[in-house]
Amino acid sequence: MPRGTIMRTITYGVEGLQARFHFVSVLTLEEVKEALGASSRMTAIRKLRALRYRSSYSHAGKYYTLQEIARYDRHGLWSFRDIRFSRYGCLQDTLIHLIEASWKGYFAGELERLVNVPVHNALARVWKNERVLRQQIGGAYVYLSKTAGEGQLEHRKESIQKECAQKESLAGPLDVAEELAECLEDFLSLLDERQKRLYLGLESMKYGYGGDAVVSRLTGVNVKTIAQGRQELLSKDITPDRVRRAGGGRRPLKKNCDRQGAGNADG
Repeated sequence: MPRGTIMRTITYGVEGLQARFHFVSVLTLEEVKEALGASSRMTAIRKLRALRYRSSYSHAGKYYTLQEIARYDRHGLWSFRDIRFSRYGCLQDTLIHLIEASWKGYFAGELERLVNVPVHNALARVWKNERVLRQQIGGAYVYLSKTAGEGQLEHRKESIQKECAQKESLAGPLDVAEELAECLEDFLSLLDERQKRLYLGLESMKYGYGGDAVVSRLTGVNVKTIAQGRQELLSKDITPDRVRRAGGGRRPLKKNCDRQGAGNADG
């Protein structure tokens, strides 16, 4: 090179890359570099930023697309074949947004069906980092917004109660408890000891003779507890007395969430 010649930094245009995206919709990083004629990862990422890109929340973020190409649904999600993208970025940020925007929070299984990838590890991380709350209902956790969690939890409880009532009205009282078992377990978890005892006593009365044993077998609650509830109903000795001593009962939502989740990383 002749003395005094100024070396120019090689630049790569993005027009070819943009055209390539519009032709195939999704590219890997190696394909991006190939379209740019660049070998540097940093160069490829810089050019992607100029085009407002999104990386996939599935496949470990291996795939890229452009915001202008993605056709997001009402949840801000878009699938190209089996590759998943979100308007909100990575999986953790997507889960947080979905939980925040939810009316009644989400169980892990509900979120997994929505985003179509495993979510338990990501949920454990966002909960540990105190970006969401969680509350146990039955045998599972419902994940809740940090700002609207109290209301979401109440809506979730109402939803469970309505679902149980609808199933029971269609199928009859506890006769088809095999189908109602999971729903009934969730419903009972919302009641205190006295409410549960009285409710099961009422169900026992629907069966008549032997009802205590039937309800005990279906719910796993001790037959003596069910008999006590039934006897209280029959004696009409039902007063709004305190179930637990003062200071007992459930703790506030956040403390309860933190206490239950301590030392437990899975959702």
